Amino acid sequence: MRARRVRPVENVSVVLLIVAAVASRPIEARLWRSGRLSDRAAAILVLGRFPVLAFVFGLVSGASPLLVLALSALTLLPPLVFYRTFVDLLRQQRTT
Repeated sequence: MRARRVRPVENVSVVLLIVAAVASRPIEARLWRSGRLSDRAAAILVLGRFPVLAFVFGLVSGASPLLVLALSALTLLPPLVFYRTFVDLLRQQRTT
């Protein structure tokens, strides 16, 4: 059984995606503090980051589509459970 060769383009795209996800957080925080980004939008951006990363990483790594969809659905559960709590936390932060 031969190992699948990983192309350098895949590595670069994954690294760029991770850097973009990490680097965009301070920008989102600044926009939220200035009032240009709503509490709901900020919550969606923060909570949705990991499911998107998992989905794209699964696609780039060459996993089967069924596995990618299953893992992406699994990573969507915590954001769905904690969305309301996180929005309420953001609203409390804004008022203080």
